[in-house]
Amino acid sequence: MDKRVATQNKGDNLFRISGSSKLYIYKIEVGLFLKKVKIGSARNLEDALSIIKSYSGSQIKDVSEW
Repeated sequence: MDKRVATQNKGDNLFRISGSSKLYIYKIEVGLFLKKVKIGSARNLEDALSIIKSYSGSQIKDVSEW
């Protein structure tokens, strides 16, 4: 399962959730090259979204397939 999560807080922020039994959460930094920084892990999608909300300080704008 790979999910693309966008939040909005003074511009768009992009995150990626990947994995199956354990989900890994990455902050995607867009520039000349895409850079991903691991920010945490979770056992289910709800916990992963909660980590993203806490990290970004804003609400989830969109969740879609990567």
